[in-house]
Amino acid sequence: MSRVSNKKLARLSRTVRLLLVTASLAASSAAVSNETEWTLEKDEEQIQLYTRPVSGSPFLEVKAIALINAPMTKVADAFGDGDGCSAWRALCKSSEVLSLVSDTERYVYLVLDLPWPLSDRDMVIHSTAQIDPAARTATVQLASASSRHPAKDYVRAESSGEYTIKAISDEQVEFTYIMHTDLGGDLSPDVINPQVASSTFTDIAQLRLLAEK
Repeated sequence: MSRVSNKKLARLSRTVRLLLVTASLAASSAAVSNETEWTLEKDEEQIQLYTRPVSGSPFLEVKAIALINAPMTKVADAFGDGDGCSAWRALCKSSEVLSLVSDTERYVYLVLDLPWPLSDRDMVIHSTAQIDPAARTATVQLASASSRHPAKDYVRAESSGEYTIKAISDEQVEFTYIMHTDLGGDLSPDVINPQVASSTFTDIAQLRLLAEK
């Protein structure tokens, strides 16, 4: 690995505290033990979108794999720090860090702005990050932590997932995104599931646009 790459990875270890947090609001699932095959839903502009069912949930899981022509640090920076919505999240209404455990671990409270006539949702996410300099990857795991913040004004959603940024070169990364969100309440999966791939595609395309600026 080049000296320049080492510097970038050192910067990324600090940037990861920005926490690639907010969950995909139209996304679904991340059950690590789920062995169901993925179904390719969309393949455009070097972004592949897959979905699959999740045992015990009516909502689909989504996976996106995208090539982004930007350094790892710029991709990580596009996620923000958890206080305030990331610019690439279409349905994020508000976001705040509840607790900063360390540079690579935190709890974040999110409010999701669902379109009328659906009511807004909120969620609490526990985020932990790991960096592997040898593999040139940064991985963030997300899990619901509803007990960290009481549900009051919104329907509580539950979410889990994982992001991975892998350096292909100094100026290109492969971004892999897996997410499952159960939006709770009496919301029909027939309303959400058909929109999972297209909504996630829009978010990932916007993330890439921001990172490549």
